[in-house]
Amino acid sequence: MVILFRLSAIFAVLTLFACSQSSPNAPVCRVSDRLLSQQNQVGENSPAPLIAAACLVKTNNKVLLVEHRLSGKLDFPGGGLLEHESVACTAHRETWEETGFNVEVTQYLSTTPNGLAIFGCDLDAGIETLPDAFDAPPWAKLEIKKLVKADPFTLDHDAMRFADDLIPLRDGYTQFDITQH
Repeated sequence: MVILFRLSAIFAVLTLFACSQSSPNAPVCRVSDRLLSQQNQVGENSPAPLIAAACLVKTNNKVLLVEHRLSGKLDFPGGGLLEHESVACTAHRETWEETGFNVEVTQYLSTTPNGLAIFGCDLDAGIETLPDAFDAPPWAKLEIKKLVKADPFTLDHDAMRFADDLIPLRDGYTQFDITQH
């Protein structure tokens, strides 16, 4: 009976993963010329070693965040660094994987105490016409429940996956001016 239960659980997990759509290859990393000239300054005065990168995408008076499936909390679209990948290209790739949007990484904003480099990223895809909450791309649905456009000044620490990211989110929002890119 126990063996049958274990096999059933294994088959259920395999079926779940077999039915999930895999992520298409990420588009070529898009980094602005301005940021390329500043690459050596990224994370220079960082409070922690850089271990991950994310994009802050502004749309009207809001930012694009992801709602994680397991925690139900909001976070920057981003994730861990890969070997031989620049920090800016990590932000680009992870934003693509979690949102499906091909952003241009334009400005280094800051690094969180946990080692997350935050970049200002431009998105010219009509995101302002989308509702404040919409589905993540099919390949991201194992991790991401939905994409959310939120006012960073109405969020509280409890809304964030990592409570310490709220202040860097607000600071990055005020620091990043998409009209200058």
